[in-house]
Amino acid sequence: MDRRRRLIILVAITLLATFLRVHRIGSLPPGDRYDPAFHGVDALRVLSGERPIFFYDWAGQHKVEPLFSYLVAACFLIVGPSTLGIHLAAALVGIATVPAVYLATETLFASLPVEEALLKRWGGLVAALMMAISYWHLTWSRYGVRAILVPLFAALVVASLWRGLRSGRPHDTSSLQGRWPFLVCGALLGAGMYSYQAARLLPALVVLGFAAVAWKRGRVTRGDWTGFLIVAVVAILVFVPLGIYFLRHPESFSSRIDKVLVVDQSQGVANNLRAILDQAKRTILSFVVGVDEAPYRTLPGRPSLNPFFSVLMLLGVTFSLRHVKHPVYLFLLAWLLLLSIPAALAEHGAAAKRAIGALPAVAMVTAVGALAPWQILNQRATNGSAARWVARVWGVAVVGGFVYAGVATYRDYFVRWASLPNLATHFEASRAAIGDYAGNLPPDEQVYISPEVPSHPVIRFHSGLREGIQGYNGRVCLVVPQRTGSDTTYIISPGQGERSLDLLEQYMPQGSVVDRGGWHGGDPSFVVYAIPAGSEAELPAMRQVSARWGDRMQLLGYTVDRGAFSAGETIELTLYYRALENMDQRYTAFVHLLGPENPADGGPLWAQDDSEPCHTFYPTSSWAPGEIVVDHITLPIPDDAPTDEYALAMGFYEAWSGERLSVQGSSVTEHDVVLLGNVQVRSVADMEASAGD
Repeated sequence: MDRRRRLIILVAITLLATFLRVHRIGSLPPGDRYDPAFHGVDALRVLSGERPIFFYDWAGQHKVEPLFSYLVAACFLIVGPSTLGIHLAAALVGIATVPAVYLATETLFASLPVEEALLKRWGGLVAALMMAISYWHLTWSRYGVRAILVPLFAALVVASLWRGLRSGRPHDTSSLQGRWPFLVCGALLGAGMYSYQAARLLPALVVLGFAAVAWKRGRVTRGDWTGFLIVAVVAILVFVPLGIYFLRHPESFSSRIDKVLVVDQSQGVANNLRAILDQAKRTILSFVVGVDEAPYRTLPGRPSLNPFFSVLMLLGVTFSLRHVKHPVYLFLLAWLLLLSIPAALAEHGAAAKRAIGALPAVAMVTAVGALAPWQILNQRATNGSAARWVARVWGVAVVGGFVYAGVATYRDYFVRWASLPNLATHFEASRAAIGDYAGNLPPDEQVYISPEVPSHPVIRFHSGLREGIQGYNGRVCLVVPQRTGSDTTYIISPGQGERSLDLLEQYMPQGSVVDRGGWHGGDPSFVVYAIPAGSEAELPAMRQVSARWGDRMQLLGYTVDRGAFSAGETIELTLYYRALENMDQRYTAFVHLLGPENPADGGPLWAQDDSEPCHTFYPTSSWAPGEIVVDHITLPIPDDAPTDEYALAMGFYEAWSGERLSVQGSSVTEHDVVLLGNVQVRSVADMEASAGD
């Protein structure tokens, strides 16, 4: 087949891949979720002038390699900052991977013997077609995470490496023509380190390429050493900026890996080996059976490969094993195994994502499975022989199988997966709607959201990195300004015990519900309560307590649901704090139930609650001067508590040292404990006696 015809077919395959990757991309996926939104946040930071070499999250923790976020930023320049820009960046990478796989396959298969002409002629196009219509590749080409870069870099690294190796021919690395493939390979290898952790195995893939060729030749030539040195030096030079960062921040190199590694140092060797084998089994099954049930990643239960591709891959592996002495087949099998290792060693995630670097090898092995039997049958065929007819049947079956695979991929993604119930919920459309609403409010307006976390990347991204959004959990607390200095807006996600709206109408009656939005399934995702500037908080009647922790904060008072309890019941206590100044530190509050001597430890403590205010959802480091923090505490009374009068007490301490904060007030003990008041508790025995009477 002449080069022009190949090019026409490749363009047609790439156009097919483009259609599948950009069709309805503005609405499918129907959101961005946590990880894609994180890249959106990073891209906004890039557009604001930041140029990090390694991205980190809102807590300053090292997070991800930078390349994909920079690609997202480039897409934002074209389509504007949006969910579309995140998914488009992934789609463009996915599209580029298709011709890259063709190039890698053509370069590899060019080294095959002449009797395998069918693989040499058609292998690249078949592998590219498999990538184009692969459901596995399609899902990650549209999702919007950096893992999609690994197949692209793997294919390009292999293409340039094998071009330089020119298996079976004398090496010519003395001229620029002989060196440039290794120069390109080194540059791509170094750049791949900026993509995703799985790409860190690509240097091993390069070593395997040199080793496979040298093993076939029976010796390592001077040209091999020269080519390897060129690749290594160029790759190191490209990697230097990121390498320096890793040297200065060694925890960033493995922080993400440590969190998902299936190996646990606290377990024995046998248990860890069993865990690795179980995960490896799960990885293999994910290719052909389907073990992933997460709707946002895939059609639940659908394998990465459909039955047709599974059969072709099995045939391709079998043929490659039979011809493993040839460096091409040895290298393909090694690639397949090597780039599947991340999935076999990691849990808590999609095996298809972590093994995605093996996908180009899967496509090539699939091409072998499709073409090698056809080739064998043609070689054995004579005019009118059965082998010729079987070869024709096999050819029709292969063509029909690829048609089926393309139709199945379209149906499974754009029809079945797109019709899954609550798909928008899985892609956190509600959080996106909250972020959009907050980002469109006037810049001088104070914004509170509940119970969502303002630092969540979906909210951060859709709010345009708006600063000053305060978040608390209305299920356990409430935060209101004592007096609003500006217009103040609360964006509340109703349901699941969220009490903010009822309490706001009680404490800040000057406000009103002004909007409802983010409609999904007939219900709003959020309700907006707006309070005009200059409004005063109207706190309910409470038992006032005089307690003040320096210039940091003060306790205004408390309420308790009743004054008498039975053992085994729960005390519902509400504390009312006022912030006096901004605090850099996070302090832990303790609430104690004190009574007669407890036989368990010989002290007066019978129940306690130690937590940061609002159950850590609104720590003291978030408090602003003049805010009222209404904190709801529950104290379960032990079943063996005797009948007596018990005291409620509280205070603050530093979690990192255990030292209590000094407090001043009329109800303060010498141990910096604030005495709130007393409650009556009846024992179980007394209750049973009363019931008997």
